[in-house]
Amino acid sequence: MKKKKSLLIITTLDTKGREAAYVKDCVEHYGIQPILMDVGILHSAQTTPDITRYELAEAAGYNLDQIIAKRDRPAAVKVIQEGGALIAQRLLREGKLDGAFGMGGGTGTAIASFIMRSLPFGFPKVLVSTVASRDIREYIGTKDIVMFHSVADLLGFNEFISLILAQAAHAVCGMIETGSAIKKGKPMVAITAYGINSACALNAEPLLKEKGYEMISFHANGCGGMAMEEMIAEGLIAGVLDLTLHEIADELFGGYCKGIGPQRFSTACEKGIPVVFAPGGLDNAVFSPFYPMPDSLKGRRIYTHDIRFCVRMEKDEMKMIAQIIGERLNRSKGYTYVLIPKKGWSEADKLGMELFAPEVDQVFVNTLREILKPDIPIEEIDVHISEPAFAKRAVEILLRMIQEKRHN
Repeated sequence: MKKKKSLLIITTLDTKGREAAYVKDCVEHYGIQPILMDVGILHSAQTTPDITRYELAEAAGYNLDQIIAKRDRPAAVKVIQEGGALIAQRLLREGKLDGAFGMGGGTGTAIASFIMRSLPFGFPKVLVSTVASRDIREYIGTKDIVMFHSVADLLGFNEFISLILAQAAHAVCGMIETGSAIKKGKPMVAITAYGINSACALNAEPLLKEKGYEMISFHANGCGGMAMEEMIAEGLIAGVLDLTLHEIADELFGGYCKGIGPQRFSTACEKGIPVVFAPGGLDNAVFSPFYPMPDSLKGRRIYTHDIRFCVRMEKDEMKMIAQIIGERLNRSKGYTYVLIPKKGWSEADKLGMELFAPEVDQVFVNTLREILKPDIPIEEIDVHISEPAFAKRAVEILLRMIQEKRHN
């Protein structure tokens, strides 16, 4: 008999019991086995859970009653999040979990999304939330979580809410039936790119395809770079063309592409995954009406992209950025290479454009040479980063390192 697939339903059963029972019925109708996880911390559950809040706290190593007695709501939420993630991961390892579904307001969304972020890429994750109309970066992180805006609050059960929940339940059940395994056919090479530095990725793809590789591109917008780091950590990536390091400039000045963590520029190096680095986009930081430029950068050279504008990084920033990147690259366990295009690092940094300043770019290169370990090569190539010759050289170096790693 074919094993029934299962769905973890994550919600606060003290306030969303009716809704959880309805979703449970929907899921069973589609032939999926529901597992109710109670993440509520205030009152008794309105519907009987399969996994209680006490089990979650115990999994995290805490006594929930003691925390509740202290009226420490933030601590209680943290315990439930941690315990929920641990139990979800355990069920997945045991082959007892095929998808995750959550629903809630602010707190419910925070808890459910925390648990979902602990699950791997490709694993079905659907979350019905009252806050899905807002900036959801803090909830999504880097993961492939699908969020349904509930529009109305999940208080008071009615035909509108039941339709939204039914649609979301149907969606996640369909995702479960499709399957979550990422097929490991052709090896994947990760590449970073962003608006004014996308030509190098476009030039690289046919070269990789010709040699039997698939290219997966990550937008160097903060979240994109961190998602790439996680995929490298999960063992999904054979090699990396990290040709757009722009995120670190925005991170330093609160720009449009901020949001990186300490793992950025480090995972491939530390795991010994072949990686070619280039300073794509490091010539500028990007700002907009929603990500205002700090006063310290006023008076700089500017390139207008759309409503966003790029501000030139000068010699002091080049030294600072080289120091940060150099320290991270020095963690390398081999198969790390730095390729520098001498004629510019973005479409705004080329002859005749507003941010062209090769003497400033060279400060980065010189500083990086002083910092890097001797066994990490730095090669300068007399082309612009958008020229086909640059992509060709980067791909040649990467594929050579991949082959060397395979034979060692």
